[in-house]
Amino acid sequence: LPPAKQKTVVQFLNEDATKRDWSDADMWFANSTCFDEALMAKLATIADKMKVGTFCVTFTKRLPSAKWQVLEHQVYTMSWGNATVYIQKKVHL
Repeated sequence: LPPAKQKTVVQFLNEDATKRDWSDADMWFANSTCFDEALMAKLATIADKMKVGTFCVTFTKRLPSAKWQVLEHQVYTMSWGNATVYIQKKVHL
């Protein structure tokens, strides 16, 4: 990695993602294969408060929000079987 990227801060948190302010995130990931529609809607509401240009990666389900654009999606083999990986970008306020 270039020297500037070697000091990038990455946080891994083991807590309820729906009770946290993610508005300053640049990128976030949700292994959402087993998430129900209600949880995906709640995550989308939280994600909609993030800044334009933020990236999101989800498994199996895309964010149910018109504010996010799917840039790429492809099926990959995971340890539990196949899952579609969605790379999304916040494009609207």
